[in-house]
Amino acid sequence: MMPAACSSTRAFSVFLSDSQDMAKDRCRCAIRGSINNDEYFYVKSIARPGETISSYRYERRVGGKGANQAIAIVRAGGTADFYGTIGEDGLWVKETVAGFGLDDRGIIISQDPTGRALIQIADSGENNIILFPGANHSTLHEKAWKTRDSDCDFPESTHLLLQNEIHLESTLCALENFKSTTTIYNPSPLPSVEQIRVFPWNKVDWLIVNEGEAEDLYNALSESEGRHPDTTPNILTRSHRELLSLLSAQPAFATTNIICTLGKDGVLAFIPAFHRPRTAHEAPSFMHFPAATLQGTIRDTTGAGDCFTGYFVQGLMQFGPHARMGRDIREQDVAKILKTCVQVGTTPIVI
Repeated sequence: MMPAACSSTRAFSVFLSDSQDMAKDRCRCAIRGSINNDEYFYVKSIARPGETISSYRYERRVGGKGANQAIAIVRAGGTADFYGTIGEDGLWVKETVAGFGLDDRGIIISQDPTGRALIQIADSGENNIILFPGANHSTLHEKAWKTRDSDCDFPESTHLLLQNEIHLESTLCALENFKSTTTIYNPSPLPSVEQIRVFPWNKVDWLIVNEGEAEDLYNALSESEGRHPDTTPNILTRSHRELLSLLSAQPAFATTNIICTLGKDGVLAFIPAFHRPRTAHEAPSFMHFPAATLQGTIRDTTGAGDCFTGYFVQGLMQFGPHARMGRDIREQDVAKILKTCVQVGTTPIVI
């Protein structure tokens, strides 16, 4: 579901020095993720339970969070190596991806049908999505990498970007084996409570979630430590800053940089190198940026978050393969990246 915000090339720039500009050319991001046949049905309003309605327009597009985010990185000016799986019925998907400028050599074909998304788009801009994973849950890539007769079974990259539309086994295999210096995880759709509690969060450098995902993550992890989330205010009464403060205080995220997208309220970021309290009496600090001002009529917000993620990763890649927070990347650098991402990534499709 390629978002309109990413439909035209817009190279990312945060005014790098010559040495940084050379360093970014050595960066490449590996994306082990999903790729779908997305079918859009345009309706006046979302169908209610038991209701049959007719759509007045139909479109078929390439989708999947993995493919979307990889294409966004390319459109932002970066180098992306995408690894996904389709079925024989999805050859057109592979051809279309190549047309977007993404190298299609990492897309392999399985005996399973291509993943699909059935998407209702209402006139209000609201959407309703049903996903069928299909070939996205194939582990053919992992089997091929493990059986290669070479010193490096897994592709080398400076950055690794993961979502949660592939099999969890594939995600864990990538985290364990990819030779990357920076790992970004956008756990959408969110893993189960059991999976959250045993997930190796210490291997994640950057966590990108929305506010609902942040709430569910906190609840799952706090319950695993014996604290019931009902003893604290719920998402309806808890502020965004309170929620992010609680999540960042979880031991699982002791060194994790957290980006929380807030829809119409913009984005909130917690970076331990800059915002972690130095004493028990201090409160954590955050960076907040409002959402972009929309022009026109909202038609479809589907895929806007993927565009945000892709541009954010490319923003990090500009600082080179071994850049570290607080040493090579300053707080003002992160601010510049997020300001750009809010403009291009949280802007829905408009007319």
